[in-house]
Amino acid sequence: MKYLKIISITSFLLINGLGPHGIPNFAGILLCLLCLIDSLLSQTFFGISWGLGIIGVLSLASLISISFSRPHKDHFLLIFAFIALTGFEVFLSDILHHQKLIFWFVFPLLLFVVSSILLIIKSFESQKELTTF
Repeated sequence: MKYLKIISITSFLLINGLGPHGIPNFAGILLCLLCLIDSLLSQTFFGISWGLGIIGVLSLASLISISFSRPHKDHFLLIFAFIALTGFEVFLSDILHHQKLIFWFVFPLLLFVVSSILLIIKSFESQKELTTF
């Protein structure tokens, strides 16, 4: 399960955006966090910086919850983190406004989805094995 977690997290961070200036998710999350820090330091408590900051913090929290989840206890947390990261990916990549998908978007996205689903299945299987003994 450790390898599936690593594959899932790195494939999510390497998904590119679809726009003309699309950036990978790790850079997008970093920019969201920098917007939050900038709005906190400049004391502007309105605008889009707060929304981006919340997205950055929540996506980082979801990635941390996947990396520190226990194999047979936190399967519902894994499901919630997968749903949250998929929602963040829809927002960060702007997939709803683009018709043409590129390879650098599709391959890491499929790798993220498949590895996350396998991680959730393995988590439920380890729970099943613990209850049979």
